[in-house]
Amino acid sequence: MIDTSPLQDSAMAQPWKLRMLRRVVAFVVAAAAMVLLGSAAHSYFVQQAWSRAAGQAYGTAPAPIPFADRISWAAHDLVGMIVPYCAVTSIALLVAFLIAGALARLTGYRVMVFALAGALALFVLFTIMRNVLGTVGVFGARGPAGLAAQMAVGAIAGVLFARLTRAAFRAQ
Repeated sequence: MIDTSPLQDSAMAQPWKLRMLRRVVAFVVAAAAMVLLGSAAHSYFVQQAWSRAAGQAYGTAPAPIPFADRISWAAHDLVGMIVPYCAVTSIALLVAFLIAGALARLTGYRVMVFALAGALALFVLFTIMRNVLGTVGVFGARGPAGLAAQMAVGAIAGVLFARLTRAAFRAQ
């Protein structure tokens, strides 16, 4: 038999601390996924805009971008965006998830509530940035399709958070 007595004195043996640690880790994972996917979506829309602009400049169809250049571009965007994008979107997600936690308890639709909260968090963030700063700050979110892509990324982060923090199955 395994001796668990040292765990009884451990600070992490208290159930509420374990639940809180699980929520913090789930939030970090969801935010990291959001940053990676959001940066990729941003890069895609920026590349599409550049391709169309280059084609227009030459009076031709949109200019092709080689796959290796697309990947390099996306990596460069991720490195350049990681700190500011992570900061503002994580704050928006935190506020939305705190509200969603209360709503999920009332409705019982945990995954749907957190997905909607993630999508609305990014919608509200970019709308406020556009109204206050005059720009969304993320070029790839300027148009309706780019904003929808960012909202989809927020929804994915919400689903991920809801799945990672769902109650464990308890045998009776």
